[in-house]
Amino acid sequence: MKVSVNLKLLRGLRETRSKSVSDLSYYLGYKTPTAYWLLEQGNRNMSIEVLWKLSKLYGKTMEELLITDE
Repeated sequence: MKVSVNLKLLRGLRETRSKSVSDLSYYLGYKTPTAYWLLEQGNRNMSIEVLWKLSKLYGKTMEELLITDE
């Protein structure tokens, strides 16, 4: 079983809350919007700390932001 971040869900949550990639980058403490964009595109690994911050921002559990591939 493989567990990964549900990137489609993260993007949807960001868009429904009218947040930009820049907004999320600032919230997470990144210096550039590209840093968050790479996460959302799956081109950069997401740390547990970032996942935790996103779960708090969106009012979700960390588990709700994950998907399992069987």
